[in-house]
Amino acid sequence: MSENKEKTTVSSKLNGFLEKNRVWLFTVLGVLVVAVVVSIIAVSVSAKSADKILTAVDEITYNFTKDSSGLSDAEMEAKRATALSAVEPYLKKGGVGGVRANMLAADLYFQGKNYSSALECYKAAVSKGKKSYTAPLSYFNMAVCQEELGNYAEAVENYKAAADFEGFVLRSHALFSTGRVYEAMNDSAKAAEAYNSLIESSPNDSWAQLAKTRVMDMKIKGNIQ
Repeated sequence: MSENKEKTTVSSKLNGFLEKNRVWLFTVLGVLVVAVVVSIIAVSVSAKSADKILTAVDEITYNFTKDSSGLSDAEMEAKRATALSAVEPYLKKGGVGGVRANMLAADLYFQGKNYSSALECYKAAVSKGKKSYTAPLSYFNMAVCQEELGNYAEAVENYKAAADFEGFVLRSHALFSTGRVYEAMNDSAKAAEAYNSLIESSPNDSWAQLAKTRVMDMKIKGNIQ
């Protein structure tokens, strides 16, 4: 068979296949096109939804902070209640909108000394944005709430979780707080370990200087070698 005849045969077979299966092929192509379009629309809708939630959270935050200076405790409590009621519909949302909504609610609860509710909202913020820049701050604030509630073991774990984020601006504070809580738990060995970790990683940090004084004090008292 010559090269021209071979090409003609292959071309004929291909044309025959396309002709025979044109409906199936067009259906597959149609499905793929629809899938791409749906995906683009879904991403667009998701982005618009997130923007809408963020705008709402920003507005709630603004309304809460506006004209708050000089208010009585009762008036501030009323403003907090209004803000919490406004943000409640967004707490179960996912993504960055849900993270921001839960962090706002947590802050409001914390200001009102409702540490249990604040803790739950910070937990939700972490679960909805584990890789978000807000995650270490949420872990840190969870630890503070747990301290207030007397849950020292849990507080330590969350201070450690916050400190695990290398770029976290409060990392040194979290490491110092880890040692401080261990001291409150009468575990001097682990307290010294946390303090020394801070001193080694950030020797010139102000929290590291405080850690040095704590280590020295524990040595003087004979709590560590």
